Amino acid sequence: MTDWVYENETRNYGIKKKLGINIRELFYVLFLLVPITASFIFLLWVRSEITETGYEIQKVSRSEEMLMRTQEKLIVKEEILQSPERIDRIARARLGMAPLRPEQVLPSWIPYIPDDRSEMAMMR
Repeated sequence: MTDWVYENETRNYGIKKKLGINIRELFYVLFLLVPITASFIFLLWVRSEITETGYEIQKVSRSEEMLMRTQEKLIVKEEILQSPERIDRIARARLGMAPLRPEQVLPSWIPYIPDDRSEMAMMR
């Protein structure tokens, strides 16, 4: 080393340049880098899960919308099939049915049930 002010050249052979890495410094660097790297990896994983969940929600929403449209179509079809005019038309055309004439009307038969119901107990 040269001192330019006094123009003295002095050499210090006792100070050597460090070439290796100190273990303590390596530990500090790793102590700082490992949590930061782990947090970035965790952040990437969370973001990918959010994106994947968004795609699944979108897919389920499309499926739900399709099912709702299908349900509406089936409800309309059910109402059409149950309409009395359609049933009457099919009964007359395909099955050859006609409305009842007054002499064809039969009174409903109501069985006799005694008040004490003792006969009902013996029937069993």
